[in-house]
Formats: sequence, C-alpha cells, structure tokens
Amino acid sequence: MRRECGLGLGGAEAYCANVCAWLTKMGHKVTVVADKSLLPGLPFSRAPVWGRGSILKNLSFFLNAGQVLKAGDFEVSYGLSRVAPVDVLRISDPLHAAWLDLGYRKSTKFRRLRPRHRLLLWMEAKAIKDAKAIVTNSRLVKDQVQYYYSTGAEKVTVIYNGVDLKRFRPMTQEDRVLAKISIGISDDTTVFVFAGSDLRRKGLSQLLSAFARFREQPFILLVAGSTGNRDLKKKIEGMGLNQNVKWLGYVKDMERVYALADLFVLPTHYDPFANTTLEAMACGTPALTTRQNGAAEIVEQVAYWLVVERPCHRSITEALDAFTALPAQERRLLGEKAHRITQNFTWQRHIEQLITILGRYSNPIKTVTKT
Repeated sequence: MRRECGLGLGGAEAYCANVCAWLTKMGHKVTVVADKSLLPGLPFSRAPVWGRGSILKNLSFFLNAGQVLKAGDFEVSYGLSRVAPVDVLRISDPLHAAWLDLGYRKSTKFRRLRPRHRLLLWMEAKAIKDAKAIVTNSRLVKDQVQYYYSTGAEKVTVIYNGVDLKRFRPMTQEDRVLAKISIGISDDTTVFVFAGSDLRRKGLSQLLSAFARFREQPFILLVAGSTGNRDLKKKIEGMGLNQNVKWLGYVKDMERVYALADLFVLPTHYDPFANTTLEAMACGTPALTTRQNGAAEIVEQVAYWLVVERPCHRSITEALDAFTALPAQERRLLGEKAHRITQNFTWQRHIEQLITILGRYSNPIKTVTKT
C-alpha cells in the first residue's frame, strides 16, 4: 500500500515497485493498493486521492485505503505509508514526530497545533498503534519510533534497503574519464555529487555554505534531481560559485553520475535511509552524510569521519578538506571499500528478511498477498 507505486516516481515509490516485482517473481500473488500504479499486469485496487491541498490528499488516501482493506480478501497487508490498519507497516518516509523536532530551527511547540501537522501526527500514531509489526530501514528510525510512540522493541524490526547491484556498479577508470569529458568536466577536476528534490531537507544550502569556504581547486558540484530555485541560485552567485555548481535536473541514468564522481555528499537534516547513499557506494563512490541519515549506519563502516554529527557548514567543510587531502590511491581505496560493503545489501536478502516478517502475520485461509 502506497499512494503511488512505480519506478521514476521517487525512492519510496520505486521501493514499492521493486518489492512487487520480487514477490511476484517468487510466486506470490500481489495486489497494489494505490491512487496511481505504474505496474502493468499486477492487480490494482485504487484508493483515490482527492483535492489539491496536503490535508485533503493525505486524509482521503488514508480513509480510502482503509476501505479497500476492509473490502479486500488479502492474506497479509504491507503498508508503505501512513495507512491503517495493516499487518506490517514499513516506515521509510520521515517520521513526522521526529521531523518536527529536527527540521525546524524555531520551537515546534505551537507548530504541532497546526491542522496539517496535527493530521499527519494523528495518522502516524494510528498507523503505528494498529500495525501488528513495524519495519524500519535503519536503527535511527527504530529508536525514534520507540522514543516518540513508546513502541516496544519487539514490535520493530530493522531491514536495511536493498540496492540493484547490476545497475549500480563502478566504472573503469577509462570510462570514468570519458564520462566526465562528455559533460564538460576535465579529468583533473574533483567531482562532488548531490542528489535529491527536497533541497531544504537534504541540506543543499548548508552544503553550498561549506563549498564557499572550500579551498580545493578545481572542483564541481553536480546537483541531480532539481533545477534549483531563485533563492539558491542567488546564494550561489553571491558566493562566487557559479562556475562550480551544475544543475542536472531529473537524471534517468544516475548510476553514471554516481560512478564518475569522487565523492557523494548528502548533508541531510533527516532521512530515514537515503537510497542515494547506498546507490553511490555501490558505484564505488564513497559517501559523506550526517548522523540524521539512517544510511550513515552503513557509511561509517567505510570511514567514521565520513559521517558528520549534523548539517553544519563548518563540519561539512572539515570533512571535505579531509577527503581532498587524501592521496589519489587512498581515495580509490575508500571507493573500493564502499563498493565491497554494499555487496551485503542485495534485494534478494531484503526480500527474504521481509517475507519472514510477512509470514508471521499471514492468514493461510486467504489467498492474496497485499503490498
């Protein structure tokens, strides 16, 4: 169950599509409950989203998805967003209770009283309370669920994300040089990559402030997933970074961008587990991120200093300086270690762990698996 399901729609939506594909391949019957599904050939029960505002959109899907659940003859239900009541709930979107504390500088005491936040917190609390089991994609989120909702540890299982190791893999050094040249980057330029569309939450402003103090020359920051906004472009111009930042917009072949980079940088304010981090590492590119990214639990296995405590431009600059101070051979070794670690995070391993959880709550009398 997810409001939208399909590749090219976003990380959580792609996760939904991948889980459906794997479960189907393994012989399970899968029904998608969504407002929009891009998975031809799979049974699809529509839970419509109404209106344009955030409040009506969220509430309508929550209520309509619940009606589909009541009417459907499903063996087990797997919720991938704030829906209730499901057998197994996966929390991969930012936990709203935590985001209110992490994402705003000013006090959240009165912000929680605003209608939109009250609705999201109510749906989140109900989804967590009504679920028989909860899956998180990091220890970070497991701890947050326990802290904000007094949920027992026995109800929450961590299953790390999987990555497509056939798609996301390193380039040869020769191909990497050619890829850089193809987009106008010289071989002696240090390439950093940032990926994401929610630029504020992902910390792009703090990253730009860090680069304003960065001494490495020459370097370029490739920003994938967005074409920017007026405020950020004005900030870039004021910092004198116009020649150092290249907006890529939506990129279909992100594996190519990851693999040509020297370092992937995501100084996020909050990500339960940024798939982009794992994808970059699988391409042999080390990643720099914050403790507020659940994927930091994987990144720190490469080098502890690649995880900064918070998205502060000073901390980011120090980490960038530490990376660029490394000899070329040591940078390559970091990339090789990152690639090697990701070999443990396959989709097959993820699905096998997931099926174990789903199997505990399935009703053998019924015949359809719900995702």
